[in-house]
Amino acid sequence: MLLRVLAGLLLLISISVQAVVPSPNPLVGKLWSPVQQRYVAWPEFYRDWLPTGGWLLLGEQHDNPDHHKQQSRLIQALGERGQLGAVALEMATPAQQAALDRALHDPDARTPDRLAWSEGWPWTLYQAPLQAAFRWSSRVLGADLSRPEVRALYTANAAVAELEPAHADFMLDLLYESHCRQLPREQLQPMRRIQLARDQQIASVLRANARPDRTGVLLTGSIHARADLGVPRWLGSLPRRTVLMVAVTDDTDPAAYLPESFGDLGSADLLLFTPQVDAPDYCADLQLKSN
Repeated sequence: MLLRVLAGLLLLISISVQAVVPSPNPLVGKLWSPVQQRYVAWPEFYRDWLPTGGWLLLGEQHDNPDHHKQQSRLIQALGERGQLGAVALEMATPAQQAALDRALHDPDARTPDRLAWSEGWPWTLYQAPLQAAFRWSSRVLGADLSRPEVRALYTANAAVAELEPAHADFMLDLLYESHCRQLPREQLQPMRRIQLARDQQIASVLRANARPDRTGVLLTGSIHARADLGVPRWLGSLPRRTVLMVAVTDDTDPAAYLPESFGDLGSADLLLFTPQVDAPDYCADLQLKSN
């Protein structure tokens, strides 16, 4: 469970590429509904599960290459079916929007330099879903806060809208565990507030760019995508579905992969199971960097 939480939070380590391990687990490639406790076939997903007029939030583990392959396939499939609206990116900001708009119509502009792409998001992982988005979507959107905005939240006590007090406690617990219990909870308050601010910023971009006849796709980390914690909490009545991509282990019980939810809110509408990965020891890496 810890490794799944780590991917969506603001960690003090760099994103590296995980190695996908060939897996005989029969869950791989399947969609599972936690509420209905059943598998959802792909034709049914495209027919009945898309939030037309709103957004499909794809929760990724940032360093999992198979998650980015799945993103590319989903974007292409929606585009070929005429169902795709815009594609929004946690990995880009509105400051890059002019470059993203140029790249939509100019293939030569689809490079890291021309897009002012952040080195924090490895191009080797994000190139394929970006190229699919440029090929098939109506627009590619930078959705996240800029670095100066994030720094300002760290250094200034700027007001950030809050959810329930229990939500704050739940997020602090996630951050504390994901940082391997090495930082006092109070030192994690700025990270929690930034996570909230980022959710609100991304949600504002989604609300402003929904199309009534199409389904937009948000590419983001699993915590931002979670229906009980992240961006969906700020979307009001806008239609949305959360699909969390989860790398399997040897466990073949789909319910075993569902994250612990906040309160009585479900964390995801669907889980999409992906191959097993050789995951690094995040805690050992973080402890090494702190020494």
